[in-house]
Amino acid sequence: MIFSVMGFHPNKDELVFEQNISLSVADLSPVMQWANRNDCVGVDFRLTTAQVLEIERLASVAFPERLDLYLASSE
Repeated sequence: MIFSVMGFHPNKDELVFEQNISLSVADLSPVMQWANRNDCVGVDFRLTTAQVLEIERLASVAFPERLDLYLASSE
């Protein structure tokens, strides 16, 4: 599974930021509160501020501010 964080300006549908992150389902499950491995399939998740901060810490990255950030997955 490949995960990426996508960013949009608030109330807009145009993608303005996308970054792959090197984290696994096991890494992200506690952050995203997934109960099983399939919870991440087929859904883009709107990230809370706390989730953004924890993903930044785990992946050693910094995401742009003032964007609505979503976690997406692909195989």
